[in-house]
Amino acid sequence: MEDISRLPALLLLALLCTCVSAQNTDRDLRGVWMATVLNIDYPQNPTVSAATLQADFNSQLFRLRKAGMNTIFVQVRPAGDAIYPSKLAPWSEWLTGVQGKAPVSNFDPLAYMIETAHKQGVEIHAWVNPYRVAMSLDSTNFAPNHLYHTHRDWVRTYNGRRYLDPGLPDVRAHLGEVIDELVANYDIDGVHFDDYFYPYPAAGIPFPDQATWYRYGQGRPLADWRRENVNTFVAETYRRIKAAKPWVQFGISPFGVWRNQSQDPLRGSATRASVSSYDDLYGDALAWAEAGTVDYLLPQLYWSMDYPPASYRVLASWWAGNVPPGVRIYIGHAAYKVASNDDQAWHDLEEMPRQLSLNEQLGRSSGSVYFSTKSILNNPFGLAQRLADLYPTMALPPARNTTVPVVATKVKQYKQKRTEKGNLVVWEVNKKTPKDQLPHYYAIYRGSDSTPMTLLHRTPYHQGCHRLHYYDKLADPLVQYVYRIVPMDRFHRNMSVAKVAR
Repeated sequence: MEDISRLPALLLLALLCTCVSAQNTDRDLRGVWMATVLNIDYPQNPTVSAATLQADFNSQLFRLRKAGMNTIFVQVRPAGDAIYPSKLAPWSEWLTGVQGKAPVSNFDPLAYMIETAHKQGVEIHAWVNPYRVAMSLDSTNFAPNHLYHTHRDWVRTYNGRRYLDPGLPDVRAHLGEVIDELVANYDIDGVHFDDYFYPYPAAGIPFPDQATWYRYGQGRPLADWRRENVNTFVAETYRRIKAAKPWVQFGISPFGVWRNQSQDPLRGSATRASVSSYDDLYGDALAWAEAGTVDYLLPQLYWSMDYPPASYRVLASWWAGNVPPGVRIYIGHAAYKVASNDDQAWHDLEEMPRQLSLNEQLGRSSGSVYFSTKSILNNPFGLAQRLADLYPTMALPPARNTTVPVVATKVKQYKQKRTEKGNLVVWEVNKKTPKDQLPHYYAIYRGSDSTPMTLLHRTPYHQGCHRLHYYDKLADPLVQYVYRIVPMDRFHRNMSVAKVAR
């Protein structure tokens, strides 16, 4: 193979400079929640068939990638159960149809999802509902190893559902084991909690944790004690994850209103929401961010731009201005409302693009996540195609914030060769590099004298190879291109230490 030193010097210099800019701008988390509870998204129908479960996920992944997504938040622990083999919970009824019943042939859906998605450059974050035990009061279908049977003293009944009591130290210890098992056994990219901490309140019905409060509250006001229970669990979760695998992200998607101004004139938002995360769910997102116990916050801003009680415009600005800069912000969008809501703003397909445009103007959000998968893929307004239009080029996830140093890596890149399959690009790293120090993946940029350097392709994750190649099948044979191969680590950081090899 030839090197690329024969390219005109000015052209090469211009493209390399452009590449720096491209690498800084082609960062955007484009995610979707894939809910398993009640078979909202996956699987579409419960089954023990490994082939059917695989085909279902493959189909959804293919279409989500076409819509521009690069991250999937998969609900792995919907209600005291799991979609993976666990020593701490039974198999989910929404996976196979019967709680405790495994898929055939020891099939592990989560392992399959991770392997399949990583081969296509898509991240998988494990979405956990920590406190929810059951979606109904019917206990006849619980597996013998369900928490209702093994630790009924931890379980509280509230408003037709069952929950763990967040104030019990044994509950926190158990949930810590849940997190440890997930992080140790799976190559997940993140652990994710949603807005469900203490349950959404039902009018006139108190959550039955008074006995726990009397025992452990130490004279603190009930609301403060509940928030402290959640804060402690969040901090413990963060520490567990980072001690095991520092690159695994931990974040939370709180209810979109932290507090109204009527509840907190100094810090509250100019909203009139009937529920607030701080006062009703006891989730203090600002406390987690200020304590540094989350990598990101993903507020669920499920309202239209100018919805009077809780305007997206107001709330996006509020979160942008109140979350400290060391914590990333992603925004949760209500894809499920597009063409299906009493608020007529959602019957305009441009409502979502307007929200994304505002995010860009505010300059604080690092990406967007949509609820949920089927709301994108099955939307009658063509939401999947509209998102694909908004995301015409791929993007890498934002770099992780970490104190772990970058392992510098030199990439030797050869001049591309025109072939029947397209332009062939070959590169290699030092063959003596240990496998655990090899790049996690590579980002491939392409440019020419008439087009800027843009992200063209990302290789599969952790291939473990010292020499790789890529065929650019869309290359115009009449155009002289320059390619830039950028090695990336588990934190999505550039590992390059050298210019293109000569």
